Amino acid sequence: MKNYLKDNVSWGIGLSVLLVAGAAGLSFHDLSEFAENSTWVTHTHVVIERLETLRSEVLKVENARRGYVLTGDEEFLARASSGRDEIQKTLGALRTLTADNAAQQKELDELQPLVQSRLELIDRSMAIHRTAQADDARQTALTMPGAELTTRILAALDEMGSREQALLRERSEQVDRSARRSRIALALVMVVTIALILAAFALLRKQVGERTRAEEEVRALAENLEQRVAQRTSELEAQAKRQREQAALLDLAHDSIFVRDMNSAVQFWNRGAEETYGWSKEEALGKVTHSLLRTQFPEPLPKIEADILEHGRWEGELVHTRCDGSQIVVDSRWALQRGEDGAPTGVLELNREITERKRAEEEIRTLNRSLEHRVAERTSALAETIKELEAFTSSVAHDLRAPLRHVDGFSRILEEEYGPLLGTEGQKLVDRVRRATQHMGELVDDLLNLSRLSRRELSPVMTDLNILAGEVIEDLKAACERRRVEFRAGSLPFAVCDPGLMRQVFVNLLANAVKFTRPRDPAIIEIGQADCNGSRAIFVRDNGVGFSMKYADKLFGVFQRLHRPEDFEGTGVGLVTVQRIVQKHNGRIWAEAEVDRGAAFYFTLEGLEDRRTSESSRPAGGVHARG
Repeated sequence: MKNYLKDNVSWGIGLSVLLVAGAAGLSFHDLSEFAENSTWVTHTHVVIERLETLRSEVLKVENARRGYVLTGDEEFLARASSGRDEIQKTLGALRTLTADNAAQQKELDELQPLVQSRLELIDRSMAIHRTAQADDARQTALTMPGAELTTRILAALDEMGSREQALLRERSEQVDRSARRSRIALALVMVVTIALILAAFALLRKQVGERTRAEEEVRALAENLEQRVAQRTSELEAQAKRQREQAALLDLAHDSIFVRDMNSAVQFWNRGAEETYGWSKEEALGKVTHSLLRTQFPEPLPKIEADILEHGRWEGELVHTRCDGSQIVVDSRWALQRGEDGAPTGVLELNREITERKRAEEEIRTLNRSLEHRVAERTSALAETIKELEAFTSSVAHDLRAPLRHVDGFSRILEEEYGPLLGTEGQKLVDRVRRATQHMGELVDDLLNLSRLSRRELSPVMTDLNILAGEVIEDLKAACERRRVEFRAGSLPFAVCDPGLMRQVFVNLLANAVKFTRPRDPAIIEIGQADCNGSRAIFVRDNGVGFSMKYADKLFGVFQRLHRPEDFEGTGVGLVTVQRIVQKHNGRIWAEAEVDRGAAFYFTLEGLEDRRTSESSRPAGGVHARG
């Protein structure tokens, strides 16, 4: 029986030592991986920030060029020059930062010539303005082929940004996995270790109990059993030896383990405690631990003592002071020891130093606060830039409208007062000038509306799309009385949407259908809902001229037209506006068509509901139909 107990204690404590050693190695590996992954997360944030800086500086130089061409203000030259320097500096920084990423280096190799070409075009535009007449220079500079380069540059930057965002998500997930593995491993090993130590301690207590009973028996039978004293003494010495051997096993643990009585006086002090705190076993025994270690508790000590008396255990983080005066943070776990009568006799305390881990956590928190501050600053700067762009857009629109009004007004006077002198050909030319200026005015208005749409906040309410579409159809019927146009309106669902914006969607799609069915007699225009791959979609279908699907990718681009302006009027902005509105409602839009066989536009919305469900749950106040 004794050998059985001895073997079990030896195996248990040996297993505990192996688990503790394994946990230490695993924790060191996970913390190293965690720190490395955190460094790469920070590096990715820096690359993303540089990409945003490059985008901002490219737009800044572009705007400075346009500002100088339009106003002639020399201040824009200085902005363009500083922007050029910042672009070169940022490109160099990006090349250094992405040296570990061959794909990003290749994209930089493609991006740098584009940027250089765009900067050269900007320089040529400004040089033309300085050397040529103001009007000629402005016209020449504004028509130079730079928009495509700018678009390719921004697309390249978006692609690089998307790669870095994906890399950031991957590295953030690696950081989370490393931290999670470390916590789980430490928690499991700690539980098993404590269980094994408690089992060993229970066995020790049982051995002490056996020894006590044996001593009582020896005293009671001392007179009659003197001949057995020597044998019993030898057995007790062997038992004490085993106990010392078991205590020596606890000395092998790297964590600090000590036992104190109910007055907090140290009764046992292992080698791990000597290495952790610097006091030898002889110096620590008998000392009050809280005074010796100058313990800082997370809550009042009387409350902790009450908890351990009630529950038998306690755990938390403590701050201890070493022999040399330095402070450390430990993960402390206490277990209450009770005697045979149930009275508490002592406390086993197991402490694991976590100072470096706490320092790393604090560094991460500091880094996160710094990143949040930088993001806030960047957001504020972007908001200011947006305000400046809005002011610039309004100024440009105002400056464009004035000369357009002048051209249209003088052309009208020329047509009305000098028409007979111009002859038939001259009157046609004047009429073309007036139609061109009116088209330009419509284009400026459409672009301004598109710009305002991107900044407009949604005001979603439950809306009956039948009413909304019906109002638009009635307005269109009045506008095409001289044509035979047949509107076929099916049942539409309710939707949680912005009524004003959704009305604009119906206006643009139905007006397009009316326009492109002009050669048909009769023109048939349908509106309804359909099931598309398991989701509900609204459609507008016509029997008009249609278009080839190989050009479908151009439908929703600004100024993109699939028909000649001489055949069908328009600015090429209407479908872009529709797409923006649908996307703001978390939906999507697409088209299906055949040449000379009509076209159909489909779109989905996030808040579509069945009519019967919506009618039964709709409040008594009714449904909005207008914005």
